[in-house]
Amino acid sequence: MKKLKRLFVGIGILGLLSGCGKNIPAIDPVLLQGKSSILVVTGQEMPDNVKAALQTTLVNWRDKKQTAFEWMDNTTALTEEQLTKIKTKSYDYILVAGHNLVQNTLPTAANIPERKWVMLDDQLARQSPVVSGSNIMVKLVPEDRFRQEWNEWVGQQLDNGRPIEWVTTSAYPIPSEWAPSEEADYINLADADGWYTQFQFQVRSHGPAWITVFAPLEAGQLQRLKNMQVPVINMASTGIELQWGGILASIEDMMAKKAWTPGIQTYSNTEAKINKNL
Repeated sequence: MKKLKRLFVGIGILGLLSGCGKNIPAIDPVLLQGKSSILVVTGQEMPDNVKAALQTTLVNWRDKKQTAFEWMDNTTALTEEQLTKIKTKSYDYILVAGHNLVQNTLPTAANIPERKWVMLDDQLARQSPVVSGSNIMVKLVPEDRFRQEWNEWVGQQLDNGRPIEWVTTSAYPIPSEWAPSEEADYINLADADGWYTQFQFQVRSHGPAWITVFAPLEAGQLQRLKNMQVPVINMASTGIELQWGGILASIEDMMAKKAWTPGIQTYSNTEAKINKNL
């Protein structure tokens, strides 16, 4: 009797196992074809909290979207070993984050056209980089958006008769709507010979409400401006704060739709925030 019970139990277990086996779903071939692989390259300057958020997202993509990823962290410039890996492994996308790393990597990306490169700049692009090749996308905040952010403040000063003494360099001309040609003597070029002596004279003559810095200057130059005892607005210190939730969402959408738009792309408002540092 006991042997007979064991026989029935054994047959039942075998039947259960065989039934489960028939119900195991096959992997959708379309899903297999849609898998993407990503290489992420970041520098030492990326904050730990951003790295943690990026790690969480990448793991989520791997688990839910079957997206394979690898990460080269603390990178200043790509080494020969890293370049060999990039050339031999079939990454669908290479994400490069950080201003210095983007600048260092752009020439390399142009020489590896079989990979799609997504460059994420984290500094305001007062002068846009040259992007060659249909395999490169550079996301940044351009000069136009920088000016839009400051338009209101400049307009308020002009409307209220508060004169501005401008300091810039020849590479960064003041927008004509901010300093009309008849006010050219309110513009000082910090890369001109003997500029500071003339600047001192003009500040005393004009009695401006503000000294406003438009071009990036050295710390010593900025300190000399502050010595004039006139409030200084340093527009050149305007920065951006990347919104990684928005950036990663747009990249995820790009991968899902297999959409690719090379060249310079402007961050949306959900991807980058302007900090004027007033």
